[in-house]
Amino acid sequence: MDNSEKGFGEEELKEYINSLYSVSLGHLNQFLEEEIHFPPGSKFSRSAREGSWIPPLELVSKVTDYDELREARRNSKNAFILSIIAIIISAITLIITAFPELLKKILTKT
Repeated sequence: MDNSEKGFGEEELKEYINSLYSVSLGHLNQFLEEEIHFPPGSKFSRSAREGSWIPPLELVSKVTDYDELREARRNSKNAFILSIIAIIISAITLIITAFPELLKKILTKT
């Protein structure tokens, strides 16, 4: 968000969240109500500053944690795929080095 320091409007926030995540409208409205308009631990609703507001640090931390978790899951899937490929390559290498005569027979028959 380019203007997160000076604040942004509710519609801009909805548009930004929908550009990054697939969130249903109901969940998004509930999030706005609970975290933005009436944040936990606050007696009063968060009043708008000339039609815009600045996200609290706790909210920024939650979003950052979610993004890091999503990135970690993607990296773990990639690592799993690469490990399977490495195991397959090592198994092929083991077969080739352990049974060179069998490989020669297979190659000479074709």
